[in-house]
Amino acid sequence: MPDWTHHLRQRLTHLDLDGGREAEIVEELSQHLDERYEELRRHGSSEAEACRVAMDELVDPDSLVEHMRPLRQAQTVELPTPGMPTGSLWADVGTDLRHAMRGLRNQLTFSVVAIFTLALGIGANCAIFALADATLLRALPLPEAEQLVMMSESSTNSSSGAVSATNLNDWQARSQSLQSVAGFVPNVGSMVLANPDGAAQTVPRQWVTAGIFDVLGIQPLVGRTFKPEDDKAERNVVVLSEAFWRSRFNADPGIVGNDLRLDGEMFNVLGVVPEQAQMIGRASMWAMIPILSASNEDRSDRFLRVVGRLRADADLKAASTDMAVVAAGLARDFPEVNQGLGIAIEPLQAALFGTDLRQTAMLFLAVVGFVLLICCANVANLLLARANARRREFAIRAALGANRWRVMRQMLVESLILALLGGALGLLLGALILQIAPNLIPQDLLPGGVELHFDLRVLGFCLLASVLVGLLFGIGPAWAATRQAPAAAIGSETRGSSGRGGKMRNLLVVAEVATAVVLLFGAGLLLRTLLAMQYVDRGYRAGETLTLLVDPIGDRYPTDASLLQFFDEIERQVLASGNVKQLAWSSALPMGTPGGTIGNAAFDVEGAAAQAKGQQAVADYQIVSPGYLSALDIRVLSGREFSDTDRADSVPVCMVNQTFVDTHLGGITPLGARIAIRTSTAPDAKVTVREIVGVSAPVMARATEIDAAPKIYVPLAQRPTDDIFLLVQPKVGSASALIPQVRAAIARVDTEQLVTVSDLMTLEEIAADATSRHRFRAVLVLAFAGLALLLAMVGVFGILAWSVQQRVRDFGVRMAVGATANDVLRLVLRGALVLTVSSLLIGLLLAVPMGRWMASVLYGVSPFDPLTLAMVMLVLALTTLLATLVPALKAARVHPVEAMRGY
Repeated sequence: MPDWTHHLRQRLTHLDLDGGREAEIVEELSQHLDERYEELRRHGSSEAEACRVAMDELVDPDSLVEHMRPLRQAQTVELPTPGMPTGSLWADVGTDLRHAMRGLRNQLTFSVVAIFTLALGIGANCAIFALADATLLRALPLPEAEQLVMMSESSTNSSSGAVSATNLNDWQARSQSLQSVAGFVPNVGSMVLANPDGAAQTVPRQWVTAGIFDVLGIQPLVGRTFKPEDDKAERNVVVLSEAFWRSRFNADPGIVGNDLRLDGEMFNVLGVVPEQAQMIGRASMWAMIPILSASNEDRSDRFLRVVGRLRADADLKAASTDMAVVAAGLARDFPEVNQGLGIAIEPLQAALFGTDLRQTAMLFLAVVGFVLLICCANVANLLLARANARRREFAIRAALGANRWRVMRQMLVESLILALLGGALGLLLGALILQIAPNLIPQDLLPGGVELHFDLRVLGFCLLASVLVGLLFGIGPAWAATRQAPAAAIGSETRGSSGRGGKMRNLLVVAEVATAVVLLFGAGLLLRTLLAMQYVDRGYRAGETLTLLVDPIGDRYPTDASLLQFFDEIERQVLASGNVKQLAWSSALPMGTPGGTIGNAAFDVEGAAAQAKGQQAVADYQIVSPGYLSALDIRVLSGREFSDTDRADSVPVCMVNQTFVDTHLGGITPLGARIAIRTSTAPDAKVTVREIVGVSAPVMARATEIDAAPKIYVPLAQRPTDDIFLLVQPKVGSASALIPQVRAAIARVDTEQLVTVSDLMTLEEIAADATSRHRFRAVLVLAFAGLALLLAMVGVFGILAWSVQQRVRDFGVRMAVGATANDVLRLVLRGALVLTVSSLLIGLLLAVPMGRWMASVLYGVSPFDPLTLAMVMLVLALTTLLATLVPALKAARVHPVEAMRGY
C-alpha cells in the first residue's frame, strides 16, 4: 500500500496548520486514498496508474488550499463557518474550470459519450431552428416586408380566387390604403430560347404585370425593371433572374438592351433582378402582361394573383375595411361578374409560406425539442452515476470547509463545459445538415428566394440552447450529489448506492421512454398518412408512362385545324420512332402536375332547375384525346370512351365521372343527358351543350383528396388547346428511356424551334412529387423518433446496469441462502417491467394531445389510431426487452462467493 503522508503534507504546507490538526487531516485523507487505490487495483489498474488517479481525483491543490484557508485563519482569529467564501469569485471559478477540465480529461470515455449525445440534440435543434426562423420568425428579405400583402377575390366557395386585370386596375384606382399594387400568374411556364448557333434552350418563365418588382421593393442588379410605360409600348420586354444571368450570360452587364429570341419572337432585356424575386415563382425570367388596356369585357377573365404594398399609415385592419368598400362598389357597378365577391387580404409572408409549412416547422421544432430533452436526461443519468462514484470526494470537501453551493457550483461548471463542447460539435453538425438540406427538402416546401442560413441568429440560438441544457441536466445531479451528510458519505461503502440518486435516475428514464412513445406515435401517424396517400386506390394506374408538356406558339397554329394537324404529326413521328405502345393527349394530369392546371367549368343540366348566374355548379374540366382513359387504366363504367369519330363537325359530347352523376344528376339517366357548359364567367361567354356518352370511375386528381371531385371530360378534337400534355407508354423498358426519341420526334415536326417542351416526368414521379411534403415530414420525424428510441433504450440499459452493479452483493446473499438464477432474473425483469409500464402509460397520455395537434397534417388516419398505438407499444416492448436482457443475464450469473467477498 503506498504511503500518502509525504504527498499530503506537501499539499498542506501552505496552510501553516498546527501539528495535531495536520495529522488528523492527513490520516483522514490517507484512508480515503487507500480505499480508492484498492478499488482501482481491483479493476485492473497498475500500481502507478492507481496512485496517480487516486491523487488526481482527491482534490485540486489550489482548491484544497482554498478549502483549508478558513482553518488557518482560525488559529489567529476565530473559527469561521465551514465553507466561508474566499472573497474572490473569479479565483474560485478559475479553480472550478481547471478542476473540471482535468476531471473530464481523466474520464475521457464519459466525456466523449456525453458530448456526442448533446451534439446530436443541439445540432438537430440548430438545423430545424434555421427552418423555423425562415418560416416563422424572420421577415421576408424585402424592404418594409411588413407592409406587403397578398390580395385575392373571395366568395362563399373560396377565399383565394384569382383576379382579372380590369378588377386589378380598379383596386389600384379606388383604394385609399394601397400605395401600389401589381399582379402575377402563379404558374411558371417556359419559353424556348433560340441560341445564335441554332440550338434551343427551354427556360422557365413567369408572366407579371408592370410594377411588380417596385411593389416588392426589389432593385435591379443591372438595368431596370418594368415601368408603366412598358405596358403601353409595342415591344416585348423581359427581366432576367440573377442565377440565369450568371449561368447563361456569365454575369455580362452588356446583355441589358439586347434582344433574345423567345418562342420565335424578339424580347428586349430590360435588366436583372436578385434571387428574392423568385418568391413569387421559381423562374429564370419574367415577361410582362399588358393590363392597362384591359376593358370591361375582360373583367371575367380571372388569372392573376395580386401583391399590394400598404401606405405607411395603413395597417391590415384598415386595408381590409377599405377593400371591402372597393368590393361593394365593384359589385354595384358590375353585378354580372362581381356580385357576391369580396376581397381577401393577408400578409404576404403568411400567404407565401402557408399554414402547412408553418405547421411543419412547428412540428419539427417540437420533435427535435423532445430529442434534446432525451439527450439531457441521458447525460443527467451519466452525471448522477459519476456523482455517485464521487460522493466521498464531495463529502471530504464539505468536511474541509466547502459549503453546499461551492460543491454544486463545481458540478455545474462541469455540466456547462460539457454543454458548450456539445454545442460546438452540434453547431458543426447543424451546419452539415443545412449543407445537405437542399437535396432533402422538397423543392416546393420553401418559396423561391428563401434560403436556410446558418448565421448569427442560429449561432446565438445554439449558444443559448447549450447554456440552458447545461443547467438543465446539471442542476438535478448537483443537487442530489450534495444532499447526503458528509459523515454518512465518508463512512459508507464506496460502491453503495444512493437511494435518492437511484430514484432520480428512474424518473429520468421514465421521462425518456415516455417522450419516445410520443415521438414514435407522431411518426407512426405520419407514416400511416404517407402509406394512405401512396396506396389508396385513386382510380388510375401510375404505370410506366412518360408525360411532357407541349406548348406550341399560338400564332404559329392560328386555327383549330392547324393545331390538330400539328398534334397528329407529332403522334405519327412518336409512333414511328419505335417502342411506343400507346400515346394520348390531356390538358391536365392527376396529382397536380407541375406546369399544368385542372380547369373548372360552370354548367347547367338540361331538365334540372336552372341556377342563377354566379351560383352555377362547377366541375373539374379536362380536355383529352381518344385513348386517354385506357392509357391510365381508368374504368369506363357505362357508355363509351371518346373515339376518332368525335370530331369538330360531329355532335358535341362529353364524359363525366361517377361523382358527377351522384352529385348533380339526381335521378336523371346519365347516358344521353345534356349539359350546358360555360368555361368562362364572362356574361357573353360561349355556352356549349354537350351530350354525355360515357361515365368513368372517379379519379382523385390531388394528393390530399379523400373523395374525387366531379369531373367533365371533353374530346380534344372538339375543344383544341395549345397548352397540353403528351402521354407516351413504352412497349418494353422504362418510360424515362423514351425521352430522347420523343424529343427527337417533336424536333422533326418543330423545325423552327417554336414549341416549348417541359415537365418531362413519369406518372410514378408525378405521384411521388405530389406526396413529397408528406414523405419529407414522415421520414424526418421517423428518423428523430428512431434516435429518441435509441437514446431511451440506452437510458433503460444504463439504469438497469447501474442497478445490477449496486445490488451485486444483495444478489449474492439471495443466492447464498437458496435463490436460483431464475429468481434473480425475474427480480431484475420485474423492475424493468415497472419502468416500462409506467413509461408507456405516461407516454400514451401525452400522445393524445399530440395526435389532436397533428390532425391537420394527417390524411386517411385518425389522430387516435389504435393500430398506430398498438405498433408503438409493440416496438417499445421489444426494444425494452433487448435493453434489459444483458443486465438481467449479468445479474443471473452473479457468483455468491465473489459477490460477498469483502464482507
